[in-house]
Amino acid sequence: MKFLKAWILAAVLALPYASYAMTDDQQVALSEAIEQGDAKTVAKVLDEGVDINEKVFAWSWLQVASNKNQLPIVKMLVERGAELNYKHPITKMTALSLAAVDGHTDIVKYLLSKGADPNIKLRGNVSVVRVVRDEGNTAMAELLMQNGAKDDGCKEEKCF
Repeated sequence: MKFLKAWILAAVLALPYASYAMTDDQQVALSEAIEQGDAKTVAKVLDEGVDINEKVFAWSWLQVASNKNQLPIVKMLVERGAELNYKHPITKMTALSLAAVDGHTDIVKYLLSKGADPNIKLRGNVSVVRVVRDEGNTAMAELLMQNGAKDDGCKEEKCF
């Protein structure tokens, strides 16, 4: 009886993972579709029941789409429940900070309108405002600050 209970518990706990884990083929298809801006293929892969917040090398699909400047795909991912404020465990970058640093203004505006937090600090406790300002993108820094971002992180010359 104990064996049966243990087996049932293991099956129940494994079911959500088994039901939504992305296959290698799905990862490749999704990655290529995002790179190419192929929203139809992105939707097809997502419709197969994969976890929209599954990470690939610790990057979320929303971060990848934001970094690649794929606004229609960013919108699709957000509408389907992608985690807006997920931080990469090493860089501490979010989809918003990636878009801001890369100068993708439309994506930054969209993510902000959906509630993305502009005050999440990057690695070394650096604000995204400081990064874009240091890169010379004062317009992006202003856009972020107009939407509540603070330049209150590390002020040292080198922060990490």
